[in-house]
Amino acid sequence: MSVNWDDYNPYEPPYYGPLAELSRAEARESFNQLMSAKSERIDMLRALLKANGLPLSGDDDSVQRLAEWLRSEVEANPEHPERLRNIWYAVVNDVALFLGETLINRCPGLRWEMFTAGRRDVAYQKHVITGFRKVANPKYNLDIDRLVATYLHQVISGKPTDPSYFVNVLEAAAAKV
Repeated sequence: MSVNWDDYNPYEPPYYGPLAELSRAEARESFNQLMSAKSERIDMLRALLKANGLPLSGDDDSVQRLAEWLRSEVEANPEHPERLRNIWYAVVNDVALFLGETLINRCPGLRWEMFTAGRRDVAYQKHVITGFRKVANPKYNLDIDRLVATYLHQVISGKPTDPSYFVNVLEAAAAKV
């Protein structure tokens, strides 16, 4: 593993800690700031990948190459091997924004929203994708950040993972629009 971090700068949210524990105003501010930084974060991801010899676009082949690169490069935190090395959580955020925007570009009826429909939901006050019509649950959302993080946790733990997971997630989500 030899990532060229070049000029990669992690995203700095206005508040730290679980979004579900922030006040509604703080969570809204966090959401708005992240949505305002979306293009910049995707550009930062694109620059990181370019520094590592990998072009990034929204087609399935590029999404697949991104997944393969992540699988080969992601690192566990040496002090807490069940967790990712801290900088990788920033990459997770950027990858989630990229995948979310890719999905929205493919399915224009979808959109980012701050999820507020239920304090017990794991997506509470997080940025999720909504607008799915072919689902029974009107609160249905896609927490892409959680999907990317969970996938990379499985990779570092050595659990079997689907090498085409990101492409499959985009395909399955598009089928629900």
